[in-house]
Amino acid sequence: MKARQLDSTWLAENLNRLRPDVLGVSALNCEAYSAHEAASLAKRWNPGVLTVLGGPYPHKRDEEILGKTDFDWTFSGPADRSFPDALERFANGGELGTDIPGFSYKSSDGLYISTRQDSISDLDALPHPAWDLIDFDLYARLPNQMNMLKGRRYAPIFTSRGCPYKCNYCHDIFSKRFYHRSADNVLEEIEMLHERYGVDEFEIVDDIFNLHKPRLKQIMGEVERRWGGRIHFCFPNGVRGDILDASVLDALKAGGTYALSIAIETVTPRLQDLVEKYLGIDKAGEMIDAADHRGMVVQGFFMLGFPTESVKEIQDTVNFALRSRLTLAHFFNVIPQPATPLYPLAMQEDPRALTENDLAQEGASGLTTRSPETWYQRAYGFPLHAFTRRSHMRFYLHPWRLHHIVSRVPNRSLWKSGRGFLRVITHARDPLQN
Repeated sequence: MKARQLDSTWLAENLNRLRPDVLGVSALNCEAYSAHEAASLAKRWNPGVLTVLGGPYPHKRDEEILGKTDFDWTFSGPADRSFPDALERFANGGELGTDIPGFSYKSSDGLYISTRQDSISDLDALPHPAWDLIDFDLYARLPNQMNMLKGRRYAPIFTSRGCPYKCNYCHDIFSKRFYHRSADNVLEEIEMLHERYGVDEFEIVDDIFNLHKPRLKQIMGEVERRWGGRIHFCFPNGVRGDILDASVLDALKAGGTYALSIAIETVTPRLQDLVEKYLGIDKAGEMIDAADHRGMVVQGFFMLGFPTESVKEIQDTVNFALRSRLTLAHFFNVIPQPATPLYPLAMQEDPRALTENDLAQEGASGLTTRSPETWYQRAYGFPLHAFTRRSHMRFYLHPWRLHHIVSRVPNRSLWKSGRGFLRVITHARDPLQN
C-alpha cells in the first residue's frame, strides 16, 4: 500500500472487492495510528474478519494493544514460523493453544499473552521472499532507505538477524543474539534476483552486517568474481563503525559498495555508557575518513536529546559531524520508545514530557505533523527542533560538503536527495526524525 500511496480511504473502498478473511498489518511505532485505523475499518466492514499485527510496534506490548484496539492477534519477535502455524490451526478450526512462541490473542475467555518469542537460528532454512510479487520498476522510482540509487533496479535483503550490542534505545525484535545466513545462501538469492529480475543494486538491511568478517569477505569476494562492476551495494544501516577495518572496507569496495551508513549517535562517553552503545568514537571517525578516501558515500546518524544530555553535549555531537568527512548526516531527535530500556530513563527525568503524539507524529518523511516540541524540550526547555534544523543547514550548506555531495551521490539521485534536504531545512515545523 505504501508504494502505491494507498491509504485508509482506499482500504475502506476496497474491502468489498477484496473480501479478506484475514487482515495482516506490520507496523513501526510511528505507524501505530494507521495500523489501528486499518483494523477498525476491517472490523466495521465485517466483525468476523481476523485482524493481525506484527512488526516492531507490538513487540513486548501485546497486552496493551490487544486490550485497547481492534486487533485479534499480535506477534512479538520474528513470526516466520509462528504466524503460518497459528493460521493453519485457525483455518482447521483447532485450538490455538499456548505453545506458539510470540503469539498473543483474544479469545472468549480473555487474553492470552505469550511470554516468549521464537528464535530462528537456521536462517538458511527459511524460504526467500516472494520476489515474483514485487514490481521492481515501481520501487526504483520511489525513495528507498538509502535515498539514492546507482543501479536500474534494487532489492533490500536481510543476510543476518540480531545484534549482540545492547543499545537501550533499540527494539530487540530479533533478540540480542546474532544469526546469519551462509554466504552460499546469500549469493544464491543475489544471483536469482540479478539473473531473473534484473536487479543490479542491493540494499543490505541487516542490524550488523560486518560482525562476521570472514563471511562478509567471502560474499563480497564472490560478487566481485562473478559480477564485478555489474552489481552495486549500499548499506542504509548495519555497519558498526568501530569494528570496521581497512581490509573490510577494501572487500566492500571491491564487491561494489558505493555507500554506507555509520551510526555515531553521540560523541559523549558518558552518554555512550548511558545508552549502552559503547562505540569507540575515535575508531569510528577513522573509518569514516577511510571509507571517504575510498570514494564511498558515507552517511552518518546522530541522535540528539537523550535523557540527562546537556546542551553542550548536543553541540559536541553536531560539531563532530561538521568537522568530519561525512557526505551526508542526519540529526535525529530522540523519541524514547515504549518497551525499550531508554523509556524508563526518560520517565525518571520527566514523565509529563512523554506523550503519545511523539510516537504518532513521525513518518517516513521525517517531518513533524503535530506538536513542534520534542520530549526533550518539554523536559528541559531547550528548543531542540530549531537547533536540529540549524544543524542540518550548517552541515549541508558548507561549500565543501555541497561539492562532495555532487561528486559522490549518483547523478540520478541528486534531484531526489536535494528535494528531501530542502524539505528538512525549510519545513515550518522543523524536522524531527525517527
